[in-house]
Amino acid sequence: MDPFTRKRFETLLRSARNTLMESMQALGDPTEDQERHGEPMDEGDVAVLERQREALHLLRNRYVQLYWEIQSALKRLQDGEYGICERCGDSIQTERLEVQPTARLCIDCQRNEERRKGTERKTSARGFVEVAPAVETTVSAQWRYPECGIA
Repeated sequence: MDPFTRKRFETLLRSARNTLMESMQALGDPTEDQERHGEPMDEGDVAVLERQREALHLLRNRYVQLYWEIQSALKRLQDGEYGICERCGDSIQTERLEVQPTARLCIDCQRNEERRKGTERKTSARGFVEVAPAVETTVSAQWRYPECGIA
């Protein structure tokens, strides 16, 4: 990978990490909700609050996973291993890294992995991704992690 492209991906990943960290901080502390809602609530309010807590918990987990994916990509970049498939050792196409900067596998190895796991993605004419089992419903044209603010 040439130095210009390497620097561009480093800047992209660092920016995504910083934006992601800001998003994580904006979610706040889950214990604050309990303190704020100390007044009596009916069953409906309790159910809504519990569902919100569950959604925030899942979102926090997604952010933490993405954070570590970005950290891993930055480490591979630093070690000179970024853009090299961890399975076959071939180069990962720049176009793939543009869409998925944290990619660890080339597109062929990724497809093989998804077939093996039964999660092969099929893109419809409208740009939606159909995944079996349903994990992800859409893919960003620029980058599939909109919470990182990269557009």
